[in-house]
Amino acid sequence: MLFAGPFCAANPLARKIAYPTPFVLAGDRVRFDAAMRPQFTDRQIRNSAEATRLGLALWAATQRGRELIELLSREEYEVEVMEDATEPGAGRAPQPALPTLLAAFDHKKHKSYVLVLNPSFFRVPDGMNAAPFGPASPAEMMAVTWAAEVLHIYFYSQGISLPHHQRPDFQEEWRTIAAQLGMPSMAHDDEDQMARAAGANVRIVRWR
Repeated sequence: MLFAGPFCAANPLARKIAYPTPFVLAGDRVRFDAAMRPQFTDRQIRNSAEATRLGLALWAATQRGRELIELLSREEYEVEVMEDATEPGAGRAPQPALPTLLAAFDHKKHKSYVLVLNPSFFRVPDGMNAAPFGPASPAEMMAVTWAAEVLHIYFYSQGISLPHHQRPDFQEEWRTIAAQLGMPSMAHDDEDQMARAAGANVRIVRWR
């Protein structure tokens, strides 16, 4: 397990979450309270989609979400969160430049990553049902997207370049994350992500 080390949130020796966290949304750092609920600034509320904010809250309420947030909440990391309605998928985390990957274990060097979200990408058409054990709302779609793309960013922070999807450790972690989000059938690989879980009335989603 990637997260079974000394900074695992379930470990009694885990350090407290650093505030603010590495996520920069609408120009401000995202902060969390002691219960791991995001506390958004007025500017973030004005300049980000509700689905983006609710999705973050849903993901941060899971054990793996808390662990990832803790692992990335160090001064060396920064994740710029961008909303883009023209993004062809729900989101992506572009691979950083090679020097950033090579600096993974130099904890004195600042590492910046980008997370692109499209909160308008997913909707369940009127009169149609959501996939069993899949996203039923834009907020749930964003929760899955936060989880999926920050997992990629965690791999980048370990100096691991793309591709990730076929790595056994990546898939093991994704299965755990999807289950904790209540969507155990949700895949995260190079195929149509909802094809195995969705019925004919549900839009098929690609992560990449």
